[in-house]
Amino acid sequence: VERDDLPVLGRILDSQWAGLSPRIMGLGPVHAMAPVMERHGLDSGDIDVWEINEAFAAQVLACLTAWRDEAFCRDQLGLEHAFAPIDEERLNVDGGAIAIGHPVGASGARILLHLLKVLERTGGRLGMASLCIGGGQGGAMLVETGGGT
Repeated sequence: VERDDLPVLGRILDSQWAGLSPRIMGLGPVHAMAPVMERHGLDSGDIDVWEINEAFAAQVLACLTAWRDEAFCRDQLGLEHAFAPIDEERLNVDGGAIAIGHPVGASGARILLHLLKVLERTGGRLGMASLCIGGGQGGAMLVETGGGT
């Protein structure tokens, strides 16, 4: 970055990988995002932009439902509470992977770069990128930008 005088788009604040049954692999993002949110004392409204990889059309909807479900968060994630609903106006704001593309093997890079560019464009500061992985995993990354400054 310094050598080539490239702009810094943001910085990684935290990341998490989670393992879960392959039968419910689509919920991997919830299993990975929750610990990151807990470690930073964040709730859904604190995140300016969300990118959840859309492996299947219903998969993101299932994540949104699980995210705000008290029983799921207690029984599956070990939390004392559910999270506030994610504002869908701040989720996959330019369309998800079905609309933009799902480059298998490079989806994480696409999601992260797109998230940083959306934060830059909108003047946002905090972003969460997440994806599920077919074998029964989920990944999440919390990033921060200058927030338009």
